[in-house]
Amino acid sequence: MYKNVTYLFAGFMVVMCLVMSYYLVFTDILIEKLYGFKRHLFVALMLIYGAYRTFRLYSIIQKDRRDKNS
Repeated sequence: MYKNVTYLFAGFMVVMCLVMSYYLVFTDILIEKLYGFKRHLFVALMLIYGAYRTFRLYSIIQKDRRDKNS
């Protein structure tokens, strides 16, 4: 049960990072506070964090599969 919640939370974070990055790139959301280099840096950080969470989720799932097969 606990592992399912971990997978769900990690997947949710990946989706939210991608959605937030999309909105920052293609809309004017938060334009009065984030503009120029800061905006591009924040989008890059969101994408990097999403990639990191995806990698962690993948590695946890692979580890659990190896443990089940052993």
